[in-house]
Amino acid sequence: MALDQQQRATALEILRTAQGAISAEDRALVAVLLAERADPGATALSAGVDGPVEIWRDSRGVPHIKATTRHDLFLAHGYAQAQDRLWQLDYLRRQAIGRLSEIFGESRLSEDRIAHTLRIPGIARDIYETSSPESRTALDAFATGVNLFMEDVASSGAPLPIEFDLLDYRPDPWSPVDSLAIFRRWHWYLTGRLNVISTPEAVRAGIGGTDRYEAFFAPDGPLRYIVPDGNYDPEPRWPRKPQDSMTESFWGQTLGEGSNNWAVASFLSESGDALLASDPHVYYSVPADWYEVHLSAPDFECAGTTYPGQPGLLYGRGPHLSWGITNNICLLRDLYIVESTDAVTVAEPVEIAIKGQDPYLHVDRSVGDRPIVDHFLPEAALPHNLFPDRFDAPTSLALDWVGFRPSDETKSMLDFTVAQTVDDGREALRTWGCPTFNLVFADTSGDVAYQASGFLPLRGRECRGYRSLHEADDVWTGFIPFDGLPSLVRPERGWVVTANNPTAPPDFSYPLFGAWAPEDRAGRAEDLIQSTDRHTVDGFERFQNDVFSGRAQRGLSGLLDAMIEVEDPVARAALAQFNGWDFRLTTESVPASIFYVFFWRWHQTVVAHRFPDHLIPLVRDAGWGLSSDLLHANVVDWFADDRERVAAIQHAFAEAIAWLTERRGSTVPDWTWGSIHQLGAVHPAAQTPLQHELLDVPPLPAPGGAGTLANAFYSPPGSFDTRMGASYRMVVGMGADGLFRLITWPGQSAIPGVRITQIRPRTISPDVSSICGPTGRLSNRPRCFVLASLVHRMNSCSIPPGPELDKTGFARSWKRKISI
Repeated sequence: MALDQQQRATALEILRTAQGAISAEDRALVAVLLAERADPGATALSAGVDGPVEIWRDSRGVPHIKATTRHDLFLAHGYAQAQDRLWQLDYLRRQAIGRLSEIFGESRLSEDRIAHTLRIPGIARDIYETSSPESRTALDAFATGVNLFMEDVASSGAPLPIEFDLLDYRPDPWSPVDSLAIFRRWHWYLTGRLNVISTPEAVRAGIGGTDRYEAFFAPDGPLRYIVPDGNYDPEPRWPRKPQDSMTESFWGQTLGEGSNNWAVASFLSESGDALLASDPHVYYSVPADWYEVHLSAPDFECAGTTYPGQPGLLYGRGPHLSWGITNNICLLRDLYIVESTDAVTVAEPVEIAIKGQDPYLHVDRSVGDRPIVDHFLPEAALPHNLFPDRFDAPTSLALDWVGFRPSDETKSMLDFTVAQTVDDGREALRTWGCPTFNLVFADTSGDVAYQASGFLPLRGRECRGYRSLHEADDVWTGFIPFDGLPSLVRPERGWVVTANNPTAPPDFSYPLFGAWAPEDRAGRAEDLIQSTDRHTVDGFERFQNDVFSGRAQRGLSGLLDAMIEVEDPVARAALAQFNGWDFRLTTESVPASIFYVFFWRWHQTVVAHRFPDHLIPLVRDAGWGLSSDLLHANVVDWFADDRERVAAIQHAFAEAIAWLTERRGSTVPDWTWGSIHQLGAVHPAAQTPLQHELLDVPPLPAPGGAGTLANAFYSPPGSFDTRMGASYRMVVGMGADGLFRLITWPGQSAIPGVRITQIRPRTISPDVSSICGPTGRLSNRPRCFVLASLVHRMNSCSIPPGPELDKTGFARSWKRKISI
């Protein structure tokens, strides 16, 4: 039915204010209101463009845009993103420029202060002014497209996305600088992570710089380098002075979260074409963190996904090249101890508007051009609190970050599309400054390559922890030259793999120290590639959905050895579940739950044994490698003797059993991994129970876990709900058929209440759904290229039947019914 104006107003008021149960009639009104807003709008553009522009969406809601010029193409891209994601664009802009409190209230003030302290708007303006003409053209056109959509909405009287009504405000016009601000704020999310710097200091404060300190940062898993020995010249080494061996690597500060990508050359594939796979792991969000699109102009053709607000593609393929990304996690920022206020400059106060109350006066303090960031860290992490004997007065911490320097990432993304070879892809990265990424390439000639990107600082010494403003060796002297960055081009072995693992060995010619993930994902991917004779797209799908846990395989024997003499019947029943376990974290697996709840309690026990209470929150996300090693032996005398170590293991296991019993009951077979490990996401605009019901993605059982290729990171300690994982996956075949499979979680659409079409997945295993997607060809005929985008559910049992597929694998047009 169609609503009249009064009914629309009533439905909107219900959605805005209802706090409890509502009637069936009211639910029906709200459902129709949301359905009315599901139409994305115009499919052809005439205003502001030089020629005909067509936007059409496939049955999964992905826009395919065809234009006669690049300007028109990027204008239409901005228009289409605004159609699908206008509120998300505005939300991300507010996060970047420090205006979230204006619509949410004081709860978002800390985020606004981060944006102001980092000076993101100013950085974005600097980036725009120094960007290439091609980048500015794309950014300008994109902004014009966003504004054109808002103008069309205003002139037609059509409603804005429902979130604007729920939060009672309207968006400002879009600027090309807004796109750059959003991107740079995302770069901070990927590279900020100041706990990577503060944690070693907290560990040193707790246990000193001893063998125990080194053991605490031991790797938990097979150590694999992206660029192994023999693929670089270690001389001359910079700097020539010897480095402290304790800073050559930095492990142990990871729960197993991260991203994957890999590629194999044509001689390793069944089809004779190079293949590439990439799946970035970020925090799950509603709407999705990724925006899929197919762009087509006479000299510009590409398909894939980008971060919202950007005109170019971060992941995808052009006619000749495909590319995928993982985070490098080299240290791109330093914290400098400020012991005196003499050198501190205080800026004029800036008002941050707060909904419902007086503005907050934010005051920036700096040392030179380095902002003081004490409010970014816990109070306990400040130097004078960690080391009261060393500092007689309060201290502060000043930040240097690669992201403060302008760079032109937009040009790199545009150049990927027109690249002909993997060499061209690598060359495109010369303008890329932040973050440092691991790029994997595959081309239609059958070649593959790897290239590290970004401005990696050169310092006189490697250092875990805080640096000194008065030490020349702690000041940045420049950046590693692009031609000195790690790379791997047409490797003889025929494959490249990255999974946030260390870039190159310690004897690489330039220092590459960071906080990498030396757990199982990279090793597992390498082992799967080397154990397969000829690779296929289907096989790459299986790799991405692999839920084998190396941590469990290594640790179980130590647990069982410690439990030999335990006679408690409940404990024995739980231990019996490990018989025949294949170490896979499937949703039905009971031993997965038992082992990982135990390992959580065990790690807390290990940390609490040596650290005082006030330091535990600062260090408990590190040291996982030590906890793994302590399952087998009393390394570095962490416990008084081995008897105490075994007793501690038994106590941690008893805690795990009690935790599972409290939450899942006393029937051990009910302790399935999917019952405690679930995937869902909360919409940031939702503020009432009804809004959460309609806007959130409800939690559902999810396979995988920390350190598995099918990554499913969980936090905080004591919660196993998935918060981070593969929100986007792609597998690409570089042959003439243009084989390309994609999935985005939780789907392409950002329209609450109406989910984009779901298609029936092809199941890889009883509980792990495949990437699911039709195939297509990349050419100058955009209708021949169809992207898969669906409301992703990790457990195939939870995916309702989708549309009927025709013989080509293309889903017939189908709309999911609204059910509220």
